[in-house]
Amino acid sequence: MKKITSIITVCVLLSSTGYIYAENNQQDLNNKLSENREEQGTLDKQIGSLDSKIAEIEKNIESSNDEINKLDEEVEDTKAEIQELEGKISENEEALGKRLKAINSNYSMGFVKVILSSSSLSDFFNNIYIVKQVVDQDKVLLKELDVNKSEIETKEKQLEDKKVKQEELKMALEKDNQMIESDKAELEGLKDKLTKEEDDLESEISKLAAEAAAKLAAEKAAQDAQNSQNSQNNNETGAVISSGSWPVPGYSRVSSPYGYRNHPILNRQEFHTGIDIPAPQGTPVTSFDDGKVIFSGVKGGYGNTIMIQHDDGKVTLYAHNSALTASVGDRVQKGQVVAKIGSTGMSTGPHLHFEIRINGSHTNPMNYL
Repeated sequence: MKKITSIITVCVLLSSTGYIYAENNQQDLNNKLSENREEQGTLDKQIGSLDSKIAEIEKNIESSNDEINKLDEEVEDTKAEIQELEGKISENEEALGKRLKAINSNYSMGFVKVILSSSSLSDFFNNIYIVKQVVDQDKVLLKELDVNKSEIETKEKQLEDKKVKQEELKMALEKDNQMIESDKAELEGLKDKLTKEEDDLESEISKLAAEAAAKLAAEKAAQDAQNSQNSQNNNETGAVISSGSWPVPGYSRVSSPYGYRNHPILNRQEFHTGIDIPAPQGTPVTSFDDGKVIFSGVKGGYGNTIMIQHDDGKVTLYAHNSALTASVGDRVQKGQVVAKIGSTGMSTGPHLHFEIRINGSHTNPMNYL
């Protein structure tokens, strides 16, 4: 019996040690899980910041594209203006060239015509002045066209330069965007790893929790077994398990009181000389008070019965037991196990029939309990 108790004790100790280890290990995993989630929170903030930068860059790229498209339209309009001016310049140069050629090749003839056509000397000079004015006007017009053409060509160059700068800015923005996208992909990769690690940690914690629960259950079972064994040992050795007078500790219901009743088996009115206390088969029955066992055996309809004479002269009777754990002549203490609940003799189920007798006459036990 001692060997069994020792084995159960060792099992409890091992189970407790394993539980403490599992608890420490689970705490470590919980700490790692907290650190993991903090790191994920930091990464989420960094990814959010990169997303904001990417959105801003994409907005700037879109703005650059709009600016480039606008510059393209202005360049096309400027080219059209240049083309139109070139056409006018070409027409005026051609007309002026023809006039100059006619004047240069036929200067003397032109001069004679001017003289012949002149009605006077003043008219002659006036005609010469008119010819000169026409030529000078053509030259001024050509000069203005050249100036306009030069200005427009300068504008075209400026527009082209702006377009080049916008293209360069767009390329720089796209390069920055690619770098940020790369950083974001790296952070998301780290986040994925942390998420997997989080899942693994949660799985491990759940596993440890299940193991700890199983160990606790085993520990409880071992402890219950030990308690049961101790209780059995106590019951078998007649140990004191109660400090009160009540003969069935833990079971206080009285199913049949002291006095007249209809007998459950004989089915007739008879005087019930004690009280019946129902309890499960094998429940310990304890001594009402200190005393000496004066009877232990089978007693007619009472079945397995034990009687104890107490130091104050009272005699108590315990009937219908399944087992008797005290013998005639044994000295017993108040609350000591003397029998076990049963249903022997004239009985309809497991219970204790308990009597108190004074000077050989039964009395109501409830007056003394």
